[in-house]
Amino acid sequence: MASITTEELLAHTQWLESGGKSGRKIDETGMNLAGAMLNDLNLAKGQFVGTTFTKANLAGTNFAGADFSGANFDGASMEGVDLSGADLGGVSLRHANLTGANVRGADLSGANLEGANLTNADFTDADLIAANLTGAAQTGMKRAGAKLADTQGLVG
Repeated sequence: MASITTEELLAHTQWLESGGKSGRKIDETGMNLAGAMLNDLNLAKGQFVGTTFTKANLAGTNFAGADFSGANFDGASMEGVDLSGADLGGVSLRHANLTGANVRGADLSGANLEGANLTNADFTDADLIAANLTGAAQTGMKRAGAKLADTQGLVG
């Protein structure tokens, strides 16, 4: 199973802290990180286009502003994750656990969240146009200012 190396994490941290002047932005485009343990990390602004995170443990990780276009998070553990401002257009989050996640201002247009746990997740100002929330647990889900045109499966 692939994973993110300590060297990649250190270089990304340096990149974040220097405002991009040193270190290296993490780029795991197209990688298979299924089942990986990536909880409680700072991967903000990372590049994860088409990456597979199926059944990965991502709880508590900071992915703010990251690009996940076309990624797969089916069955992933994402409790308390920070996805604010992230590009999640067209991603699959089927049966993922996003309990208490911060998804404020993220782009989830066309995303599949079928059967996901969205309990107490904050989708304020998020783009959920044409997203599928069929069967998703939505108790306490915040969605003030969210774009909801053609969103399927909304409750309440």
